[in-house]
Amino acid sequence: MFRAFINKISIPFHFLKSALSEQDGLASASRITAFITTIATIAWVTYVVIHTGMLPDLTSASMFIAAGHGGYAANKISEMTQKGD
Repeated sequence: MFRAFINKISIPFHFLKSALSEQDGLASASRITAFITTIATIAWVTYVVIHTGMLPDLTSASMFIAAGHGGYAANKISEMTQKGD
């Protein structure tokens, strides 16, 4: 029974590991940062909605997410330009 439980929870962890890694299997700092930024933003909006009962202005949340994903975009652009050399 324990082994079946471990097998069931290992599938999401395997997916998460592959989603946060580059194609060569190495962890991508920019993907991890973007993931953490997205989770933090979702948690913040959920907290505000629960405590105030109103949806906040999402302008700041979208800017926070864009800042977190900006590093990922810059990293990808840098990789694409270096491949041409």
